[in-house]
Amino acid sequence: MSPETTKSVPRAVLVTGGSSGIGAEFARAAARRGWQVWLGYATGEERARRLAGELAEGGANVFPVRLPLDDIAGLEAGMARVIAEGPLPQAAVLCGSPPPDVASLLKLTAVSLRHQLECAVVGNHALLTRLWRHCFRSHAGGHVLAVLSAAQGPRPTPHMAGYVTAKGALESLLHAAAAEWGAGGLSISLIRPGFVDTPMLQAFPPLLIERALGQSATLLSPRDVAAALLHALDNPPAPGMVIEVPLRLKKAS
Repeated sequence: MSPETTKSVPRAVLVTGGSSGIGAEFARAAARRGWQVWLGYATGEERARRLAGELAEGGANVFPVRLPLDDIAGLEAGMARVIAEGPLPQAAVLCGSPPPDVASLLKLTAVSLRHQLECAVVGNHALLTRLWRHCFRSHAGGHVLAVLSAAQGPRPTPHMAGYVTAKGALESLLHAAAAEWGAGGLSISLIRPGFVDTPMLQAFPPLLIERALGQSATLLSPRDVAAALLHALDNPPAPGMVIEVPLRLKKAS
């Protein structure tokens, strides 16, 4: 490939959970940095289109696309559009996740646990395999960035078993992808934020949040996490590597 051809290939990134929270803030930051963004959403179509329109006014190329992690047929349809229309993404940021069902292990239902695992593992597996086959290999590699959780531990946060189990399973899936596709150019970056001021906080009892902040005096904004992800996106690890993205916590006011 000639230098002229290389320069003509647009930088494109795909984001899941892009209609709100961390995903939306990352999309804003990446678009303003010059990345073309496939803005994946599950149920937030109106929010995604509104954000795309806002960024388009500033000259950015942002393409809303439905990518429901708990609906494989819908996800396949969304990825077929990405592949057919382009630009093909060279990177993906996995922000999509159902909110945690905050309950004791004894009260965790099979329905809740199954939904967490369906999104984190089954949905992301379907997404990653299509990205690798149709997008990353044509660029001789790709970069996957995943939002995990500080709640995973090393000592898991109580009453979040379904959520942390699903995040742990996603982490294992990404390590497996790096082991199999690293030789072809895949690299992985992982980030583990704690409490982030997003709508997902509504899943937690207010008293639990107050106690947690009282102990750690830290609270992240979506912009904090998005900034760390953008830095990692611009500085991918070597192929086959799985790295942890540092995240600087801010004191809660």
